[in-house]
Amino acid sequence: MGWHRTRRFFSWLGEWRLLYLAALYVLLGFSLIWCIDASERSIRLVGLALQLLGTGTVIWGISITRKQFGHPPVASLLTSWLRRCPLTRRPTYLQPDGISVGISSVGVRLTKIFTPNPSAPLEERLKHIERGLETLQKRIAGAESQIDNESSVTHGKVLGETRAREAANKEIMSALEASSTGGVSISAIGALWLFVGIILSTTSQELARLLA
Repeated sequence: MGWHRTRRFFSWLGEWRLLYLAALYVLLGFSLIWCIDASERSIRLVGLALQLLGTGTVIWGISITRKQFGHPPVASLLTSWLRRCPLTRRPTYLQPDGISVGISSVGVRLTKIFTPNPSAPLEERLKHIERGLETLQKRIAGAESQIDNESSVTHGKVLGETRAREAANKEIMSALEASSTGGVSISAIGALWLFVGIILSTTSQELARLLA
């Protein structure tokens, strides 16, 4: 029971591990300032290092977020933009327009009209009508079978589309969750380092006099 509670406690502490990492680098920067000489130059250099580290981390977090949502990297966008410059000479390729002709086949059902000859004997006319009724029953059975098959196929397509949409929704939720815990968190760490670095670089003289 005690071990289970300890594991839960450490798991609870681990929810803020990214914040601990960000604070660790800030404390490391302050430790370097204190251990060197706490001069204006050391404060300014540590602030500059935190600014560079924070800027790089923010860019990294943005890249991760773009990748999670399927967007191309910023580098590829920049390269594509430079290639589309009007001043750049590019080879021209002539490609003839292709004409595609689609042939649609239309199924035509030929039906026979079982109309007995008025001048034929009654027995022959009745046989003619019976054959027509048998053919009609066969065609009705075939139509019912076709309707059942099409209904089954349509139901399968609807079921497949429903499952595909559910899978897409799960992927979207996973992407949103990953972005909220991945790239955005990394960018937040970079923003913290950038904020502290700007303060150190801007108030380096005042902090040096305060620590002297």
